[in-house]
Amino acid sequence: MKEFVPIAIKIKNDDRAVEIKWSDGHMSLLPTQRLRGYCPCAECQGHKTQIKWQENHTHTIFGANLVGRYALSFQFGDGHQTGIFRFEYLRKLDPSEENRWGNPEEALVCLT
Repeated sequence: MKEFVPIAIKIKNDDRAVEIKWSDGHMSLLPTQRLRGYCPCAECQGHKTQIKWQENHTHTIFGANLVGRYALSFQFGDGHQTGIFRFEYLRKLDPSEENRWGNPEEALVCLT
């Protein structure tokens, strides 16, 4: 889907967020703590399909890498780096789009 294609990604540690500009023109500002709290990896979520919030106090990201043409992985300030965040997952994690997709625990599925 066109809305799930990022065209620019910026780590904004001063704002404790990651900014993603999408190909449909939407701009997401994803709080770092929210990204870390909803990390989809098996270490954080187990092997279930329902996503659950993981309490954390992470406010920095040291890097982000593309995973193929479908996802990003982040190196969080707490040392965690095993999560693979599909573009669709990131878009649905955007707080400004909860009216469209629902809250993360309803809208997101863990694919581990």
